[in-house]
Parts: sequence; structure tokens; C-alpha cells
Amino acid sequence: MKKSILVLILCCLVCIGYVYLCFKPIIIHKPYVQYKFLADSLYNPIDKIDFTLGKNKIIIYTSVQDVTFLPDNIKKWTILECRNNKTIERVKNNFVFERINNNIAETTDFNSRIFFFKNNELVFSDKFMVERSIFLHFKNTGWVLATNYNELIGCFSEFRPVYFPIIK
Repeated sequence: MKKSILVLILCCLVCIGYVYLCFKPIIIHKPYVQYKFLADSLYNPIDKIDFTLGKNKIIIYTSVQDVTFLPDNIKKWTILECRNNKTIERVKNNFVFERINNNIAETTDFNSRIFFFKNNELVFSDKFMVERSIFLHFKNTGWVLATNYNELIGCFSEFRPVYFPIIK
């Protein structure tokens, strides 16, 4: 009797831990570089990376508080992943951002991130926000705005939820 109660309690703790990690996943990666916006107006930070060959993936982590703000055609989950090289290449081609305004000092912080992996190695990661617009955060400019919102949302709608809460 005591063993069955102990097993039941242990199973409940494992389930609670899994549910908690689904909302607060552990993302393991090497320290990311704080990228700078390198153009006067339009800039694609991953333009030089070839995602047509190899094992590539994009992971979008959206904090629990921000999942509700995702557009309707993107799955409402904390971790979304894409491993399809054609879709990743489409994201790359449309991953163009522009400065909002040089005179605005943006102080809003956001916990969501996007990760680009080329052959299982992290090649780009930055703070990321998806709502009615798509924003990236750069060290020298703050938040910048995506110019190809509809194309990116179409690509992001193909991403699949990741139910294993530890990402490497």
C-alpha cells in the first residue's frame, strides 16, 4: 500500500514538472552574441547563411505571457520548431528588418527569442516579438520592424509545437 502511494505521488510530481517545463522550457545553447543592426535602413541579419543544405532548424520561444498575442494562424505554444530547409530558406529570404525611428529610445523588454541553427550549431539568436507586427531587438537600435510580415507569418504557421521541454 505504501509503495503504491509513493509511486502515485512520484508520478504526480513528474507530471507537474513536465507541465511546468512546457511553460518554462530549458533552452541550452552557447552564449549568444549581442548583434548590431548593420545597415542604414533595411537589414537581414542571416542573409549570408545558406540553409538549403544540412540539418537546419529554427526555434521560436514565446514566453507564456506572450503566447496569447500570437496571430491566429500561428500555433499557440511556447516552443515552435521548423526543420524543413525550404521553409527555413523562405524565412531567411523574408527576414528583413528596418529601423523604426532613430529618435525613439525603446525600453520595452521581451522574453521571447528566435534561434537559427545551421548543422545543429547556433548561428543567430535574438529577442523576438510577434504580434500584429514582427520585431527583433538589436544592441544599437533597439526594436526593429519586419518588412515582410505576411510572408513571415505564413512561414511561421508551418512551424510545429515542441512538446519536449528541453531544447539543445
